[in-house]
Amino acid sequence: MAITINNTRENDTDQTVFFSIDFDGEKSWHGDIPKDADPQAHLDAMEDTLKCGILRKQYPEADVSQLEDKTALESFEAWIAGGAKNAEITETITTPAQPAVDAVMGERQVVVDSEEESEVSTTEIVEVDGKFVEKTTTETVTKSVSTPQFTEHQLYNEDGTPQTRVVTAAVEAKDAVLDDEGAEIEPAVEAVEEVTEPVLHSVPTMESYTISEATETVAEQSETIITRPETVVEKVAWKDTSE
Repeated sequence: MAITINNTRENDTDQTVFFSIDFDGEKSWHGDIPKDADPQAHLDAMEDTLKCGILRKQYPEADVSQLEDKTALESFEAWIAGGAKNAEITETITTPAQPAVDAVMGERQVVVDSEEESEVSTTEIVEVDGKFVEKTTTETVTKSVSTPQFTEHQLYNEDGTPQTRVVTAAVEAKDAVLDDEGAEIEPAVEAVEEVTEPVLHSVPTMESYTISEATETVAEQSETIITRPETVVEKVAWKDTSE
């Protein structure tokens, strides 16, 4: 008989059976079974399950596949006979295809960055030869300046004529004014022509820029990686349980 009952212990709701099983040598183990079950008959019916449990304890890292037309015990024993090896596991990672995408362009005002120097003065009161003197220190400070750029355009009237503004008004020539005795009362005035300048309209100078670069078509790509190499599972020595 493969299973020998060594002892039983009554519990509140079940019974613990201590037994020996002849499986790759005699091994002592125990298990809980229903309170009203016959220990020998119950364990005999579970013989294959108990043997699988022993193998699972001896090969705790085993990854055993259930073989077609084989019991769980037969599958486990076949796995051991095959070298106790966990099979290699691979994973295929697929990167989906991507269509070509045109560049996305935008428009913005041109800005010129420059450095600008300015004089900064600070005033402090210091003691010089027992006298308090207000002293001013001036230093040159350079700062970065961003200047938006504009393009000047001639502004026109509705009738198509260019608009102008008077810079210098015209002056009509006048002779000097003399009194009865011939003395000059008012000096002569020379004629001055009117001076005008065009009226300009400032328009921001724009430039195009790339918001996102164009991308080329990318074909679907697949890569198979090994997530677990084939490994041999080491057998762990059996440890008997005591009552």
